[in-house]
Amino acid sequence: MIKKTKIEVKNLNKTIGDKQILSNISFKLRPEEHLVIIGSSGAGKSMLIKCLLGLEDLSSGSIFFENNLVSGNEDKRRLLNKLGVCFQSNALFDSYKTWENIAFKTLYNERSPNISKLKKLAIERLEEVGLPRNIAEHYPSELSGGMQKRVGIARSIFSEPDVLIFDEPTTGLDPIMSKKIISLIGKIIENSKKTAITITHDINLAMLLASKIILLDSGKIEWTGSPTKALLSKNKLLKVFLNG
Repeated sequence: MIKKTKIEVKNLNKTIGDKQILSNISFKLRPEEHLVIIGSSGAGKSMLIKCLLGLEDLSSGSIFFENNLVSGNEDKRRLLNKLGVCFQSNALFDSYKTWENIAFKTLYNERSPNISKLKKLAIERLEEVGLPRNIAEHYPSELSGGMQKRVGIARSIFSEPDVLIFDEPTTGLDPIMSKKIISLIGKIIENSKKTAITITHDINLAMLLASKIILLDSGKIEWTGSPTKALLSKNKLLKVFLNG
């Protein structure tokens, strides 16, 4: 039985002024697949994610979620509610405690949130990402960079979204912490059987975790395939990434 397509992007183009940022991007993502998008700085990776999140309008092309076209603002909000996002900078709110950051999406969207229930669930998510319960009352400024990244991941999985999105999850981390975060993301995806998209320049992450890789260059798809096919590919730019 063929699995239903989770996300499909068709002929996506994005221009700003007279500059073409993304050109004719098309791909399909099926349930439980992990798509890793790699490319150098300025290749268009972050813009692609902004388009998927509805933060940027498309110049042309289409995005489908579970075979339904995402068109108006209501569709975009519906899609966003089904996505869990860990941003590159973690995007934690300095004035909110750790548990409030993790539960933020639910805490401030519901009219009468059950505070004790949300805090309990936030603490459970903390433990899932390997952090101690007692930091729930801490503020982001009291946490290390690696801990902040884990809090960002905990927030992305808080409401059990259909699709997880990780934007440069290892950027700014030392090699040891990067390995720990890669291992954590792999564990979360494997245990939850979630569909996921990761944007990264970290080829180790791509080769270890991806079921499908897309290499972007100058806003275009330069190469796409599995990690196994990547090792056999003769694509020159891909070889540069594989060789570090």
